Amino acid sequence: MSEHIVFLDDDGLAPSTTLKRPDCEHTWQQFSYTHPDQVLEHLKDATVALTCSVPLREEHLRQLPKLRMISLALTGRDIVDVEYCEAHGIEVSSVPGYAANTVAEHSLAMILELFRRPAAFTRLMRQVHAGEKPHQNIYFNHRIRDVRDKQLAIIGSGPIAMRLAHLARAFGMQVLFEDRGGKRPGPDCRPMAELLKTCDVLSINCPLTPETYNLIDSPQLALMKQDAVIVNTGRGGVINENALIEALQNGRLGGVALDVVEVEPLHPSNPLFQLIERDDFLLNPHIAWSSEDAMQQLMDSAVDNISDFVARQANAKRIRSA
Repeated sequence: MSEHIVFLDDDGLAPSTTLKRPDCEHTWQQFSYTHPDQVLEHLKDATVALTCSVPLREEHLRQLPKLRMISLALTGRDIVDVEYCEAHGIEVSSVPGYAANTVAEHSLAMILELFRRPAAFTRLMRQVHAGEKPHQNIYFNHRIRDVRDKQLAIIGSGPIAMRLAHLARAFGMQVLFEDRGGKRPGPDCRPMAELLKTCDVLSINCPLTPETYNLIDSPQLALMKQDAVIVNTGRGGVINENALIEALQNGRLGGVALDVVEVEPLHPSNPLFQLIERDDFLLNPHIAWSSEDAMQQLMDSAVDNISDFVARQANAKRIRSA
């Protein structure tokens, strides 16, 4: 049986990504992007859907009787109504853990920028070159700190959190984890309030759930040291952004770096842009996951998931007919 595979949104790939084809008999169709009102038209003959970001909800799925498999070029499966798929024999696969190293590296890069300030000093040199700042012998415009011996508190316990811990320890940082309300014992785990009071860096590397929504709010920020920094490469809603803006503007934090925000894609009207001119504030458009290396691994794995599905289906058919 030949599969008809439809890739719904190849605009999610970097130009450097090589897209291989599944190891099975198939026809292939791909689109730059698929809007919600185009899902049914694009998938009407598909047996397999491949997507980076297009949601597939029950109202679509129940009108696609030929669809047998959805391959997500993602870690999670929240953009698909998985319960409906399970009830109707549609397999849903994802690529958990593919971004562990790249997001951890991005987190560390943000930590280093907030402590060492190389980009901030480059902006200063541009201003000196333009005559906007004085030329002088020594510059102390930005505070520079070593990360060695600083305490990194991580909220999260998945592959990204573990990789960040490994990298931070290589720089000589003391790494501790939030104990998830006493559910995670161990010598390197501490209650949230204790971590907030003692940490030099707070890194958010956990999913967004009802329990973690606004986990870091005004009372939690008030516990932190005045020169502590916060890095969030997890999910935006874990931090109350209005409280974060207020804390940084009032000098109650040493710096903030965000790769994620509560409402994405990041819009120019977002209140966080009040901070954009500050050298102690970094704002990225959710790109920590998207290194060339990680993206290639992601797409290779997403396509391999299709090949594995087809091979398992063929093997099961042989067994039934034997």
